[in-house]
Amino acid sequence: MTQTPSPAPAPQEPWICHLHARGYELDGFGHVNHAVYISYLEHARWELLKQEGITLKTFKHWKKWPVIAALEARYLRPVFLDDALRIETRLLRLSRSKFSFEQKIYRGTDRVFQAQVHAVMVNEEGRPTPIPEEILAQWESRGGKVEGKPGDTP
Repeated sequence: MTQTPSPAPAPQEPWICHLHARGYELDGFGHVNHAVYISYLEHARWELLKQEGITLKTFKHWKKWPVIAALEARYLRPVFLDDALRIETRLLRLSRSKFSFEQKIYRGTDRVFQAQVHAVMVNEEGRPTPIPEEILAQWESRGGKVEGKPGDTP
């Protein structure tokens, strides 16, 4: 007897952030410097947190902060002065203290950059610590599943 695989979960709606490429971000070739794309992703993640009501003050209250542990980037097309950009951010995985985002940058319908960003929540000593329940609850309210949550069955 064959088992029918479970349907894949519906894709999560991304958080959206808009910005324009600025003159001081350009390199000598007239396009946005490669390092700036990483700043765009950081900006979009802070906007995501703000949309969810989480600020630097919130992290200070929790005495926990997210730290980027790894980033995998793919540069697909150059970006030029005044290009209107849309950054889409999706949370891919969330576990006890780690989480991963997929971020894509678009100019119109053209994807110009994509990355996977892996982070860990740390405490005041810089040690991995559990992600605050408020963040876990927000992720679950968007249809996400927290990996390894107490009470889960394998």
